[in-house]
Amino acid sequence: MREKDDFYPTPPEMTHKLLKHEFHGSLNIHEPACGDGAMSKVLEDYHHHVISSDLIDRGYGMSGVDYLLETQRPCDYLVTNPPYKLAEKFIQKALDLGYKRHAWLLRLSFLEGQGRFDRLFSKKPFDICYVFSKRQTIWRGDEAVKGNGTTAYAWFVWDKDCNKKKVEWI
Repeated sequence: MREKDDFYPTPPEMTHKLLKHEFHGSLNIHEPACGDGAMSKVLEDYHHHVISSDLIDRGYGMSGVDYLLETQRPCDYLVTNPPYKLAEKFIQKALDLGYKRHAWLLRLSFLEGQGRFDRLFSKKPFDICYVFSKRQTIWRGDEAVKGNGTTAYAWFVWDKDCNKKKVEWI
């Protein structure tokens, strides 16, 4: 059963994997689905200034902020694990707002579907996709149990000024 508001905190090692390849230096990064701060805290450990917000109050960042209603971006970079059911809308919003570079933690199956291809990938494909070579597990926010990886995940990265369409395994 899916968590009511799609709250699935990102295990720190998944964010560490992205940051080995992307977002070097000290940057201002927006995390618009920060939840309990799991990803924001890792970004901060890498000396980034993180603008953390979420629609739901989970005790971290600015709550009550609906990213999909934003009219301007707070900075040039975005990194998040969006609510999966809203992932395509979140990405389109980032493209519309003109983020310089943005990364999205999503199931690899996000690549599938003619409709998504027509609406998103055919118009502005991602620039690089970092596929986890080992399956991962992201537990619901109220789960205390950990287990072996069950799902294929990847980081999808868009860059405003680039068009690589490259896939790497991490």
